[in-house]
Amino acid sequence: MSPFRRNSTRQGSTPITPSESTPVVPAGSTGSAKKDRPTPSRREAEAARRQRAITTLTPKESRRLTSQQNRTQRMKAVNARESTPEKALMRDYVDARFSLGEFLLPSLVVILALSFLATAVPSITSISTLLMYAFILLVLFDAWRMWRGFKQVLSQRQPNASTRGLMMYGVNRMIQIRRFRMPAPRLKRGDTY
Repeated sequence: MSPFRRNSTRQGSTPITPSESTPVVPAGSTGSAKKDRPTPSRREAEAARRQRAITTLTPKESRRLTSQQNRTQRMKAVNARESTPEKALMRDYVDARFSLGEFLLPSLVVILALSFLATAVPSITSISTLLMYAFILLVLFDAWRMWRGFKQVLSQRQPNASTRGLMMYGVNRMIQIRRFRMPAPRLKRGDTY
């Protein structure tokens, strides 16, 4: 052991994982959350501070803690971005209507599988390609109808709301399979939004 070399862990300290005694506060938070416990006594606070000062985390635990904090920050950012009233209305509008876009990805997989049969039945490739283009045009027409209807609903409910970015947001949600939409649909098909 060299006296001038850094050790990854200090001698005599045992690595611990974060627990209730060592709260993890995500970076960027203001700490204005409601307190769910009584204020610790001075002795308890000093003991907790000393324990935090002398404890070290192993590199694996440190990476895990950092990734957990990053995931928490990402989820907060996504929730803040998704919680605008215009996007919530768009999600409800798309989820309440029947759209052909939900079937776009499964139908493209089926058409691709049919194109593999080209060696057995040569004409099936041209037929499947025509079907694919026709279905894509139908989905685009359905997306146009969805956007026109949504703009009318948005102008009635929120007259001063901006439509910036909402069209692509709605189309992306429309072509996703309903089960895999995030955030999950709040309304069933045919419900009023």
